[in-house]
Amino acid sequence: MLLRSNPNFSVGEESRIEIYMGNVEEMFIRSHMEKLRIWRPTAAEAADAVGKFQLGGDVKSLFLISSDDFFGFVVSGRPAWREAVRDLEDSSLFDFDQEWPPGPEVQWGNVD
Repeated sequence: MLLRSNPNFSVGEESRIEIYMGNVEEMFIRSHMEKLRIWRPTAAEAADAVGKFQLGGDVKSLFLISSDDFFGFVVSGRPAWREAVRDLEDSSLFDFDQEWPPGPEVQWGNVD
């Protein structure tokens, strides 16, 4: 699954942020979220999410997602993120035909 935050040029934003999550098993997300946050839950947060969303199985692959007025989750591989200045019609920062590691214009990492 690929989540993309396109720049809002009207307020001076130029960076695009993309988050890639592989092997998605379950999720509860919205199609539009502002001020997105993704994190690996504490044991207490995981227990709360399991109860709230009736999740079963291994919570080691659970990541929580929140935005201004939303709380959800994804069960997946470890999310990776990339950020760079890009036009709206440019290809994904996760275009796997591109050189890796990327140049200094791309920041990247993983969700801890």
